[in-house]
Amino acid sequence: MQPFGKLVLTRPAEQEQEFALAKASVALGRAAINDIVLNDSKVSRAHARIECGATGCVLVDLDSANGTRVNGVVLERAVLTPGDIVTLGDSTLRFETAAPRVAPDVTLLHSEADLEATLAQESLEVALSDTRSPRLAVHVPGKTWEVPLTDEVLTLGRQEGNDITLDHPKVSRRHARIERRGDLFIFRDLGSTNGTWLGGQRVEERVLQDGDTIRIGSAQLVFKRGFDFEDLTLVEAPLAFRAGVRRPVVIVPGFMGSELWAGSERVWPHVRHFFTHPEIFRLPDDQPLEVRQLVGEVVIVPNLLKLEQYNRLGNYLEEGLGYERGKDLLEFAYDWRQDVRLSARRLAEVIDSWPVTPPITLIAHSMGCLVSRYYVERLGGKKKVGRLILLGGPHGGVPKMITTLLLGPDLLPFGLLGDRLREVLASFPCTYQILPTYTCTVDQEGRQINVLTEDLWLAEAQRPFLHAAREFRRELGTRSSVPCVSIFGYGVKTVTGVSVQRDTHGRWHKVDLAVESGGDNIIPETSAVMPGSEIHPVQQYHGTLYVDNDVKMRLKLELTR
Repeated sequence: MQPFGKLVLTRPAEQEQEFALAKASVALGRAAINDIVLNDSKVSRAHARIECGATGCVLVDLDSANGTRVNGVVLERAVLTPGDIVTLGDSTLRFETAAPRVAPDVTLLHSEADLEATLAQESLEVALSDTRSPRLAVHVPGKTWEVPLTDEVLTLGRQEGNDITLDHPKVSRRHARIERRGDLFIFRDLGSTNGTWLGGQRVEERVLQDGDTIRIGSAQLVFKRGFDFEDLTLVEAPLAFRAGVRRPVVIVPGFMGSELWAGSERVWPHVRHFFTHPEIFRLPDDQPLEVRQLVGEVVIVPNLLKLEQYNRLGNYLEEGLGYERGKDLLEFAYDWRQDVRLSARRLAEVIDSWPVTPPITLIAHSMGCLVSRYYVERLGGKKKVGRLILLGGPHGGVPKMITTLLLGPDLLPFGLLGDRLREVLASFPCTYQILPTYTCTVDQEGRQINVLTEDLWLAEAQRPFLHAAREFRRELGTRSSVPCVSIFGYGVKTVTGVSVQRDTHGRWHKVDLAVESGGDNIIPETSAVMPGSEIHPVQQYHGTLYVDNDVKMRLKLELTR
């Protein structure tokens, strides 16, 4: 769905955020269940709503305590026009009709002035999609899309003419159908040859439940019932859950998701420090950095990644689902520069000392998924963990990381400061551990290159890191021994491959990136779906997956069922 427009949020001393308005009703307020959460004491919990349709967008104040201003005037209702400035507390939102801007694949950073100019222009993109109507998310290898369930009957099969055509030899011509009866959706297998599967069981007929993952051939289909943002709270949760009987949860953030301190100075998050004083971060470090807590602000690192505040995930679990930090909710901060195995051992120590009763649910994002999986598979975590919820996990690696490890300005120029960034990243063991495990690189002759098994593309000093990464991947395996769900983003332009020119000795001389709408702008879909897991696709960016309301509803389903 094309966005109705976008809101650009600015707050004092913070990076801009862009919200693409692709849903008919957008809630704004301080409460964690809002579409746009404003952490501002002057903003009411349910402050305002923006209603969008074919004729435009209308702002409605919801009897907020301090009011809503449009272009400086307090209004209860206003039709928004491009350029309008909406003020809620200390937060300012600019309404624009243009689609979210697309940043270049590489930004040259030659000087601190270039860095400042880039940070001033960059913003964190957030997609706001309509979640109110029932729909079916369909994932086949290489493609994901959603189908609204608006008709009385929807047919699935290999034959053209079905509402959903699944071109796979194990799919029958007329395989199944979904019938709507009031608020119920009934799935029926039509006597297919190879069957329809749900949770390892063959099903002939089933009343679909929210979050059901159905397998037909190579396709996975996820039923999404639809909800309003008010449904993200405990109102419809089981009585035992509302009474406080909850499975303990550990949140494991991703790369750059934990604060790092040098004595009394917080050195991360501090993007300017990262570029201008890289020696502080380089490993091995003369002055070890101290880990304190999850990052609580928006982070934008040009040419690398963008992250929403990690503590917003914990805020939702507390406000929306009644969890309590330190009691049944633990936020695991770790030194994200280190070998994933070291971080997993630290996770094991923290969980072992946590006085809670298993089973524990791990909610992990990005590289935190690998930390969590290693803990489960290699460090005895399977005895304590009952469920893994993996958001944007680089299970098959990250093609974009290839470019961050290429030392030398002639290969893929980042500028002077950008090259400093690459030199720092090249000293982190974890950077090599999230390289692609599958072949996504080709040379000028069309020959495929597996960057994890071939090491000539790296400087000699980097190759021991690559060898250790291969051993890590061998130890980790490709599947989970505990039940898990892969929550992943789709439909966003993402680096999915790399083409290179190399000489007769295997050395690379030129690099080009292949970009497709096949991921979350960091992790390709093919990498984010772990074999054997349930899935939950959302059209969202990597750094904002954990604040997406569709994801929050899945978390509610996972934690309360």
